[in-house]
Amino acid sequence: DEDRRRRPPRDGADVGTERDRPGRRRQRADDEGADGRGLRRDVAGRQGRGERGAPPDRRPRAEPGGRAERGRPGRLQPAATYRNAVLADLRPEQLPVAEQLLRGGIPALRAAIDEQNTRARTESRAVVPAEPLLAMAEELLPRLNLATWKDRATAVRTAANDAPLREVRAVVTAASTVALDEEGRALQGALRESLETRVTALRQSWLGRVSTALDEGRVAEALRVASRPPEPSARIPADVALRMVTEAGAAMNPAVPEEQWLVLLEAVTSSPVRRNVKPVGLPDDPSDELLQAVHRSAGQVPQLARLLGLPIPPPPGPRRPTPVGARRA
Repeated sequence: DEDRRRRPPRDGADVGTERDRPGRRRQRADDEGADGRGLRRDVAGRQGRGERGAPPDRRPRAEPGGRAERGRPGRLQPAATYRNAVLADLRPEQLPVAEQLLRGGIPALRAAIDEQNTRARTESRAVVPAEPLLAMAEELLPRLNLATWKDRATAVRTAANDAPLREVRAVVTAASTVALDEEGRALQGALRESLETRVTALRQSWLGRVSTALDEGRVAEALRVASRPPEPSARIPADVALRMVTEAGAAMNPAVPEEQWLVLLEAVTSSPVRRNVKPVGLPDDPSDELLQAVHRSAGQVPQLARLLGLPIPPPPGPRRPTPVGARRA
């Protein structure tokens, strides 16, 4: 141990520890201040650098366009340009109220007032009346909401097509909850037009893939693509749906091998045209596995019941929500 203490440190090694350096402890105490609460630090910067006292941020970094470097596109990180501009115009007595509103709106302000008054009663000090602060909050809230929406909308517009479609739709919808000024209305119009253009392009690409698969005789692929619309409101046109129904029913005939017939059955049961498909017949000498699969799918594809000589069952009802305890189990 004595030789180890006398040995010179390696290049790049840290000399000593916090326990061996009282000068560092004194310097740290001077930085924190006499009350020990410490100076206000930039939490985001600490997390980005992975400094002691805050865990490093392990989420994928967002690119300037708003997408993550790897994996799924991340959420946009809007700048605080408009919010900072609003805060810069406020009076000093309005800043604490505005900060609480930005944290959580009126509920956050009420909680902060209650906490401060509880501490004041414990220390035998005068409590703060809540009514003037709430009135001030009602006056500041529309401006702060508009500034927050503008920051989000600007981030979406800057990201352009790299912005997630769900977030673009959320920003456009949130415009109805704030009092827009002239700049906000222009921004809302540009975002709505961009959203409609992207949605139209996605629908056309989706229908093009379905039609291409049908043209090439890949009926199962066409059914699978049709079951994954780009958005919930997308619908298959009547002529394309009729073509899918006809070709799917003709493809499910007795001459098809059993494995291929099961693949078609799985694609049909997940497609939006499943209740209209009329299979020509079951494969010759069907196995028990195929008969069980047909029996299970008879409620979704009513014509399968006729192939089995059974009455057509009623359509399945809506799915019941799974209890939280059952999901955890």
